Amino acid sequence: MSEIIEWEKAIGYDEFLETARENVEHMKARFNDLILTESEEELIRSIQNEIRILVIGTDRCNDTAGNIPILARIAALSPKIELRILDSDKYAKTHQAFRVNGKRKTPVVLLLSSDLEELCRWVERPNAAYKIINEKDYSLEELRQELRKIYSDPEILRQSLSELHPLVIRADLVLGRR
Repeated sequence: MSEIIEWEKAIGYDEFLETARENVEHMKARFNDLILTESEEELIRSIQNEIRILVIGTDRCNDTAGNIPILARIAALSPKIELRILDSDKYAKTHQAFRVNGKRKTPVVLLLSSDLEELCRWVERPNAAYKIINEKDYSLEELRQELRKIYSDPEILRQSLSELHPLVIRADLVLGRR
């Protein structure tokens, strides 16, 4: 698969923040504002298998900027989890391989084994955000503004976590968690 080839070209979260031109403060705030429960933290710390998370996205995408900090917090809790980000513009050919309904969506979150086999996938935004933005027709600029507002909402933060956290646990189970 193409993600195997590109894993080595992907960068870590800190480097992603250093090189980002947009949404940097938003991503830092989202990382700091996320509160995990004790049981959520314990589950992440109990990960038994090496899990690699590859995010295909870009700093100028509000969905990417809204969700990468959640994955970074999850990865920070376990030495078994490694997070890397692959620029969806620079590696458009790789991104094309993960289209949804014929369209490129960002971010694409791939949970991979240590030998880079895909275990789980999550794309674009949490269900609660879809519900909000599907309530009316937005122009592109209105949609960008609405997504910034949505990703500042603590409830959306929790919704993203409630979708991403179980995928990490599921990946560990697929790999043979005992």
